[in-house]
Amino acid sequence: MTKEILLVEDNKVMLMMMSQMLTSRGYQVVMAKHGLEALEKLDEHPSIQLVLSDWMMPELNGIELCYRLKNQDYSRYIFFVLLSGRDDKDSIVEGINAGANDFVAKDTNINELDARLKAGFRTLDLHNQLVDKNIELDKAYATIQQDLESASELIKRMLPTQTRFKNVNIDYTHIPSAQIGGDMLGCMQLDEDHIAIYLFDVAGHGVASALMSFSVQQSISSNSASGSSVKRKKDTDPYYILLKPSEVISHLNQTYISQDQNNLYFTMVYAVLNVKTGLLTYSFAGHPPIVWLQKTNRCSEFIEQESFVAGMFDFADYTTEQVQLKAGDRVFLYSDGITEAEDQLKNQYSESGLKQLVLDQCDEPNDVQTDKIVSTVCDWSGAAQFDDDISLLALEWHGE
Repeated sequence: MTKEILLVEDNKVMLMMMSQMLTSRGYQVVMAKHGLEALEKLDEHPSIQLVLSDWMMPELNGIELCYRLKNQDYSRYIFFVLLSGRDDKDSIVEGINAGANDFVAKDTNINELDARLKAGFRTLDLHNQLVDKNIELDKAYATIQQDLESASELIKRMLPTQTRFKNVNIDYTHIPSAQIGGDMLGCMQLDEDHIAIYLFDVAGHGVASALMSFSVQQSISSNSASGSSVKRKKDTDPYYILLKPSEVISHLNQTYISQDQNNLYFTMVYAVLNVKTGLLTYSFAGHPPIVWLQKTNRCSEFIEQESFVAGMFDFADYTTEQVQLKAGDRVFLYSDGITEAEDQLKNQYSESGLKQLVLDQCDEPNDVQTDKIVSTVCDWSGAAQFDDDISLLALEWHGE
């Protein structure tokens, strides 16, 4: 960096003498007779960052000038060296407290002064490098933040748009946390008589989890008989058979064991409803239990399985089970962001708390209940935003 110095001294003889000495050592010297003129010179020379100033001066003395330049509102960083004929400890303390970076007596040998100024320029060089790095980091952070916002918008577009099917209403709430995560839910028409619902939660947060979530979602939603995770092609009409929920999860498990390079895994529940009969078949991959609201009996219970997470163990085995819904029954799929929400005392809302909440709100319409469940948990936690993604999907079967 250019070795520019602003020399501030009210004594003309001393000003000229010191200017010549500093110039002979290779410094570019700009001179000022007092503090107010020094401020003007700094405005005229925005590249100057080192000030060597006398203490006792008219208009604005060295201490007052130092206070001005070290104010956080000043436009740039200044390395300030206080120059004085007073070499007592109290004076040094007063100068340092004013913000001075160094204190030099006027009778200091030029070699020592030169060494101190060089040290000051080294400090300035390090400071400016740090500022440049911070600017680069700010730009990089802004780019990352923009990318994360774009990813968040993409995830929103992947959420279901069709939620009304024959004999079935589906409603959901999805609230991402501050970071993009791996929660995703969905529903789809498999054929005239069957719809599928699912919810999965990729471990962790950030770009890697979100990318895996996107990939899993694409794998499930590919609904052609020739290349589907939920159907198998056959040679006779209707030329496909629906895979059992356990087969769907097994396929995903094997797919992401071989593809994943980040040791990521996901929990999942996948269920298929026969819209005519109300028979619900399901399979779990280490996911929290489904809450089954039985409107006729006015009770709620868990549907659950012991199972391995998906994408981690090649020996994992998954099973398909079934329950018979009655007209008006609802089933709730959710991520652990709801049940692991904490209040101010670090108490978790818990799965049993959610099951009771579902029962308490059983008379609410399905679309109202999902939002109300989430808002109730949010109010209970007292947090402005959840620490984890919140996903909740509710299916209501009306009967044939």
